[in-house]
Amino acid sequence: MLFRPEQFMEGLPVPPEALSFGEVTLRFVSVEPGEPSRGFVPYYHFRIVAADGTDVGHINYRVGDTEHVRVCAGHIGFEVAEPFRRQGNALKACRAIAPCVRLIHRSVIITCDPDNLASKRTIERLGADFMDEVAVPPQDPHYQRGSRRKLRYNWTP
Repeated sequence: MLFRPEQFMEGLPVPPEALSFGEVTLRFVSVEPGEPSRGFVPYYHFRIVAADGTDVGHINYRVGDTEHVRVCAGHIGFEVAEPFRRQGNALKACRAIAPCVRLIHRSVIITCDPDNLASKRTIERLGADFMDEVAVPPQDPHYQRGSRRKLRYNWTP
């Protein structure tokens, strides 16, 4: 991984160089600044890489506490490409990112839509505690993309 000082703003720590779990490794890409006016916080962006070097998706760790994060986006967001789903890659990526999360938070919120059974299963297998189901505020970008409800979980990595 190549770290550039300009990637780290607002005093965010450099993520650990070796983030992996099982046959999944996280490749650090960048720290994105967020958009405070919209409630978007800075976040670490990683690619999820399989043991053979194949890029299978991405995972983000959002650093901050806004309504958008608490209610809709959560602190952890992941996406695995279709051909690599149902292989535990999202769960392994969450476990791999845990040391980075522990640098900043004791616990974080992870959310998913109620009908996203794969994400729900991943979050529950991670050991996150169910908090509640909440309405997505109409002004949130998730609402504009069609999401009306979110399941919220608390995870202590």
